[in-house]
Amino acid sequence: MSLRSLINLRIIASVILILIFSAIITIWQARNSVEKEIHSSINLAVQMIEFGFNQLPPSSEENDTWLQKIATMQPVRHLHISIEDDKNDLQNTNYPLHIDDEQRTTPRWFIKAVMVDFFIHNYDIKIEDGSTKTIFVTANPMDEISEAWGETKAYFWSTVLMLLIMFFMVNLVFNSMLQSVNSILSGLRQIRSGHFFYVLPHFKISEFDAIAKEINGMSLALRTAQKNNQALARHTMQIQETERQNMSRELHDEMGQSLTAIKAMAVTCQQPDTDVKAVTSSIVDICNHLSVVVRSMMKTLHPVSLPELGLGATLSELVREWQRCSSGLQFDLSYDVSLEKLSYAISIHVYRIVQECLTNVVRHANASEVTILVTKREGKVWITVSDNGMGKQLNSLGFGLLSMRERAENLGGQFTLESTQNSGVNVVVQLPYWEDK
Repeated sequence: MSLRSLINLRIIASVILILIFSAIITIWQARNSVEKEIHSSINLAVQMIEFGFNQLPPSSEENDTWLQKIATMQPVRHLHISIEDDKNDLQNTNYPLHIDDEQRTTPRWFIKAVMVDFFIHNYDIKIEDGSTKTIFVTANPMDEISEAWGETKAYFWSTVLMLLIMFFMVNLVFNSMLQSVNSILSGLRQIRSGHFFYVLPHFKISEFDAIAKEINGMSLALRTAQKNNQALARHTMQIQETERQNMSRELHDEMGQSLTAIKAMAVTCQQPDTDVKAVTSSIVDICNHLSVVVRSMMKTLHPVSLPELGLGATLSELVREWQRCSSGLQFDLSYDVSLEKLSYAISIHVYRIVQECLTNVVRHANASEVTILVTKREGKVWITVSDNGMGKQLNSLGFGLLSMRERAENLGGQFTLESTQNSGVNVVVQLPYWEDK
């Protein structure tokens, strides 16, 4: 069900409940009004009869004349008056009252809902001849019910009109809201399709405008991330090509020349009068040199000792290698032995992150001390590399730092960098802890 249908359905349900509640209140008020009006009319009629009778002289003829006038009166509003003597002789029987056309249009259900019991009030009059006559005042609420029905219809239709106007205004506002929602959805589809340069317009409704600003901010962040990923991918390909060039050059310069020398010495050994011992000694030296070159190339490509000796020994070897190359820099490694059960998939990333951090320290930090802390805490692997170098305010991350952040986030971890001018750099990386099964 769409949002428009849901809201319209709830509005209609609310309108029906309001109309039912209003009808109940109106009928209850109409019933009370009819009852009060009938009581008021009877009381007024009785008071007038009493007043008129008290104003008459005690003459029997005048009393009879006054009673005959009352008996011959036409039914008045709500009331029917009849006179009965002590012989049960009813002198006027104009009851029931005449119902006009307007009263006939009143629905029976409304009449039953607001109808009250007929009220009859009797007033005894003693005549001088000793007889007693009774004046009966009977009330009929049909006139008041007809008026109440007319007022109820006017109230009902005015309520319906107001609800229709309210429904129309709500739909106008809702149409404006739907236009904003459709515009936001269109923008999200554009972003989902990869069009990160799409910018949502300004909206008059503050809530939608706030949503649009957040989406525009998200689009900007995605656009920036896309640029960084593209730059990182280009840098990665450049590094691959550089490594291949270096490897090709080392293979040509070291391996090629050494193999050529070994071949030449082997040919020399075939000649008579050759100092075989000196030649073979030279071949051994060349082979030892090739072994060093190959081991260095293998370390560059992949830490061979990691699957064999474990993460701790591999990191210690890495630190010793950097210590040998950087005599003026003091390295301090602290390693948690409980990480020896860490899976190889995480261990290689720990090694590469530490390797990249140390490379940055040696090349850029101009530091005298660097501390490496690799520990297990709260079920996660924590890597902290801190130096006391010059540091600086970083407006953007270099490719080395970007690659570390990508490693951490791709594994579901976190990367944090703190760098302050003349206060060194502090890199904190959090990775998940997995064990090999």
